[in-house]
Amino acid sequence: MAKRSPKNKQANLQNNTAATTTMPAPMQFSINAHTLQTELNLVSGVEDRRRTIPVLQNLSIVSDGPTSLKITATDLDVTLACQVEAVVSQPGSILVPMARLLDIARTFPKTANISFQALEQGGAKITCERAKFTLVAPEFNSFPELPKTNEGEIEIQAETIASMIASTIFAITQEESRYTLSGAKLEIDQTGLRMVTTDGHRLAKSEVNTTTAKNPLGVLIPKKALGALKKICAAHDGPLKFATDENHAYFHVGSRNLTARLLFGQFPNYEMVIPKDNNQSFTTNVALFRETLRRVSLMADERSHAVRLDIKTNTLRFSATHRDEGEAVEDLPIALDTAAAAGTTEKHNTLSIGINCEYLLDALGSITSEQATMSFKDQNSQVMIFPATPTPIQVSNVVMPMRI
Repeated sequence: MAKRSPKNKQANLQNNTAATTTMPAPMQFSINAHTLQTELNLVSGVEDRRRTIPVLQNLSIVSDGPTSLKITATDLDVTLACQVEAVVSQPGSILVPMARLLDIARTFPKTANISFQALEQGGAKITCERAKFTLVAPEFNSFPELPKTNEGEIEIQAETIASMIASTIFAITQEESRYTLSGAKLEIDQTGLRMVTTDGHRLAKSEVNTTTAKNPLGVLIPKKALGALKKICAAHDGPLKFATDENHAYFHVGSRNLTARLLFGQFPNYEMVIPKDNNQSFTTNVALFRETLRRVSLMADERSHAVRLDIKTNTLRFSATHRDEGEAVEDLPIALDTAAAAGTTEKHNTLSIGINCEYLLDALGSITSEQATMSFKDQNSQVMIFPATPTPIQVSNVVMPMRI
């Protein structure tokens, strides 16, 4: 067997040394515990709950200069990227298990600094004060490529969007088969901004009359994206920027970017559902209405959640009956709009409406003003609930009656 010459050995050694020295050092950074906790609480809402793609259970963390990181979570339908302050001693990129990192970060004082060092095989070594953790994760290049963000030209106050979502998201259907109802219809034109949701039994609508939109648009945004958007809007003081393309909606909220894959399909003509000829109404205190309804609903059937409303000129009677456990009755003083109801109450004395108490409680919960108005026509027509006085964000709810 031929022997290698000393010259070849030296060349091989030099080559190996060169290869070693050109390998990038593992990523290293440190970040304030409170800063990390804040961002993890936001991105955790984007976790892939279906767990069909294991790598999506991880966060992407990429250095973006010596003083900042980009933390990204996605389930491929909703992506949230957050820019955060950090001290980056060695740039790079890593994946870290999202749920486990959140659990760990929550255990440290807000003033602590948490240090990360990437592992060659994936994951990171984490140290903080006296604690040390090693988190295993896939290699970074296994994380999917994500759509680029589009900052857009439409400006909306983040507080406005958060309020509109809160006043409509509850009416989105829980049935996965009803695809086009599994999100909110967001419409923007020169007259204003509207958000509408429905599950076929009730409808919630929220609108404002100010917008910077030049061209009208209407898109369907999935419920999960709305929940994440509400959280990041609540944490931001100021406007957001909004844009869409053929497949996505983009929300640029301060240092955070949310990308949502749009839903496609025919959303119902909601204007046809909103009653135009309700000729009776009363106005009452929202808190008192909710407290009374909640008490009586304790005796409602668990499946139907049915409560009976008996409406007279000066009294609203709530009643609920449980076949096996008993019943509840409570009266609430009201002032029926007798001008609008002229002749109707005289003929019938009492109008009785069956209604799902959960739907009515949700509707009342969306009203932030002290007084609410409930309008109706008869026991078979839609009930409408809305603030008694005009508000900057106009909220209205429609609930279908039940047989009693």
